[in-house]
Amino acid sequence: MTAFGEYLKLLRERVGLSQETLAEEAGISSAYISQIETGRRNPPTPDVLRRMAPSLNVQYTVLLRQADYLTDMELQALLLRAIRVLYVHDPGRERLETLLGESIDRWMAMDEAQRNGALDSTGTEHVAEIILPALLQEQSDILFANLLSESEEAEGLLDE
Repeated sequence: MTAFGEYLKLLRERVGLSQETLAEEAGISSAYISQIETGRRNPPTPDVLRRMAPSLNVQYTVLLRQADYLTDMELQALLLRAIRVLYVHDPGRERLETLLGESIDRWMAMDEAQRNGALDSTGTEHVAEIILPALLQEQSDILFANLLSESEEAEGLLDE
């Protein structure tokens, strides 16, 4: 089993989907899902990953990263650009500031043991590594709506 195959199986089982259901929802065959999960096929194309993401309850960009289509640096660059795009638009800025404030308030409401537990369970060393992904998860529709599909730079990344 490949790392991506194991990851896909874990996600699929976590949301309680059979291979057949995921395949139907993503518009691919269940045999293809099985082959990916057992390592007999390479990770799917970005288009297939995009179709799988909603059913797996995960961001498309997370699947791109796990399938090695994006490096950490490329993903960080896309995230920063997405945040800048959102921040330029007034309604987006208000929502971003509200969500960030709420995330920080939730963090501050935890006692020290809860904070340390959160850091330990995620393998992170700083609160920002927890808050920012959570914020991005909550706002993935706004942040990534058309960023990857319309960006010539991103298309170049995905075509490699």
